[in-house]
Amino acid sequence: MSRAFLALPLAALLVSTPSANVLNNFTTVEHSQAASSDQDWCKDAGNSGGRNRESVCEVRVLIDGNASNLEILDNANGSIAVTGSSRRGIVVQARVVATASSESDARALAQDVSVSLEGGRVRSSGPRSARNQSWHVSYRVQVPLAFDLTLETSNRSVAVTGVKGRIDTESSNGSLRLTDVGGRVDASTSNGSVHVALNGNQWDGDGLTVTTSNGAARVDVPEGYNAHLIAGTSNGSLNLDIPVTVQGRVSKRIDTKLGAGGPTIEIRTSNGSLRVGRR
Repeated sequence: MSRAFLALPLAALLVSTPSANVLNNFTTVEHSQAASSDQDWCKDAGNSGGRNRESVCEVRVLIDGNASNLEILDNANGSIAVTGSSRRGIVVQARVVATASSESDARALAQDVSVSLEGGRVRSSGPRSARNQSWHVSYRVQVPLAFDLTLETSNRSVAVTGVKGRIDTESSNGSLRLTDVGGRVDASTSNGSVHVALNGNQWDGDGLTVTTSNGAARVDVPEGYNAHLIAGTSNGSLNLDIPVTVQGRVSKRIDTKLGAGGPTIEIRTSNGSLRVGRR
């Protein structure tokens, strides 16, 4: 039977008061045990409510030592960053930001937002957004180096670093960044840039496919890398910082072998520039 892990705020540390807050009426609330980096993460959220509204931020920690995969789906207005680690299981930091017309209302709204972790599935739920109040959750997650990921968010970014596995990521109106990943990776965004940084001398796994509909695309390749490279743009410039061999007329798409060849690395954009850079 799966076990549910639900993290609620511990004793809160008030970082600033509205009268002295340089972040324009943004109140930061943290766990008393939280590291300074978590406090900075809350400060980075800024005042998401705008003028005449107050925002409250909490960082909650959820741990599942037995999860075999990570799934975050339908995450609206919050970013997702996943990093590979030598530890077992997963550790989730969830940044809950609630905004309302007053600080007390924002605090009450944040308390009504729940974040759960069960069998590797991370979910958030809360009151329906109204004219004067809203909330969203962003995630920073540590997972084992070999792990399967399914990540979906809207209006924010997705970043994965140092993980090998079956990785499916999707963002609408947000950027994608993949660094030192491997396995079978499929990543896409409808409106946002994509950036892939490869490591080693060959892809470790089945291959990589990254696409964006509207945004710049870039893949950085180490010297001496071996791969089957497909890269192209429909409406934008194609820039190559590494030597490639092509046959026929060079257009806005290349399909070539790097070095001795290897698994397919494919990166495409419909409307935006594309660069194959040197790492």
